[in-house]
Amino acid sequence: MLNVRHLEIFRSVVQTGSVSAAGRMLYISQPAVTKTLRLLEGELGLTLFQRVKGRLVCTPEADALMPEVERLFGSVESVRQAALEIRQGVRGRISVASVSTISMSVVAQAVHVFHQRHPQVQFDVRALPTRHVIEYVGTSQVDMGIVDVPTPAASLEAEEICKSEVVCVLHRDHPLARHARLTPELLAGWPIITFADDTFTGFRLREAYRERGVAYETALVSNSTATLCAMVEALNAVALVDHFILMTGAFPQLVMRRFSPRIDMRPRFLFSPMRPRSAIVAQFADEIRDAARAAVRRLSRSG
Repeated sequence: MLNVRHLEIFRSVVQTGSVSAAGRMLYISQPAVTKTLRLLEGELGLTLFQRVKGRLVCTPEADALMPEVERLFGSVESVRQAALEIRQGVRGRISVASVSTISMSVVAQAVHVFHQRHPQVQFDVRALPTRHVIEYVGTSQVDMGIVDVPTPAASLEAEEICKSEVVCVLHRDHPLARHARLTPELLAGWPIITFADDTFTGFRLREAYRERGVAYETALVSNSTATLCAMVEALNAVALVDHFILMTGAFPQLVMRRFSPRIDMRPRFLFSPMRPRSAIVAQFADEIRDAARAAVRRLSRSG
C-alpha cells in the first residue's frame, strides 16, 4: 500500500521545485526528503526526478502522476474538513424516535430551524408509540427518543424537555370557547375525548374529575393527539390533550383553552448510555428544548 506521507513529500518537492524548500515546508531534513523520494520511486517503479544542470526536474512520469496526487490530497482535505464540521456540529446524521404528537410539532419545528443553519445535516425521524420509542433507544437504533410520559426504563437516561400541561381543544364556535379556562364542572354534559385510562395522562384526568365529584365519561379515546383533534368537530367534542399539536397549524378551526385543575405533562428525552452523544445530537436536543419551551411560553401568555 502506498504511503500517503511519501506522496505528500513528493507533492511538496514538485510545488517548491527543490528538495531543500520541501524540507523546510514540511519541517524535515533535506536527506529525509531525498530518502523518501527514493523509497517512493521504488514503490511506484518510476523515476520521478532528474538532475538537469544541477536543477531537480520532474520527469514526464512525475508530471503524469501529479493530477492523481492532487485528487488524492483534495480528498484528504475533504476528510479533514468533514471532521472539522462534525466536531463543530455542522455536519452529520441525527436519528430520533418520538411519540407522534411531538414529532409532528416540536421536532418538526426544531428540524426546520436546525436545517436552515446546518443544511448538510441529515435527519431520520420516526413517529412511534411510547413503548417502541423506548425499545429503539434501548437497542441503540436511534440517537435519542422523546416521550411525553414518565417511563419505567431505568436503564435509559431521561432528561426533561419542558414543563407543559393538558389543555382543552375545541372548535372556535363551540359555546365553551368564550371561557379562558375550563373545569370539569363546565365540561360536564359535553362529549369529552382524550387518552385512555391506562395512560398516565388518562389516569390523572380521571382522578381530577373524581376529586371534583364530576362524572368522567369519554366519548372517544385514542393514543394520538392528532386523531383526537381530528375528531373534535365531528363529535362537537372537547379534547383534553397536550397543546403541542396546535403548533402545526393543521387544525385552524380549533382553539385552545387552559384546563383546571392543572394536569402536568413533562416531555422527556431518552438516551442510551451505550450510545455516546455527538456534538450535533447535543445541539439538536437544545433546539428541541428551545422549540418546546417557546410553545409553553405562548401557552402561558394565553392565560
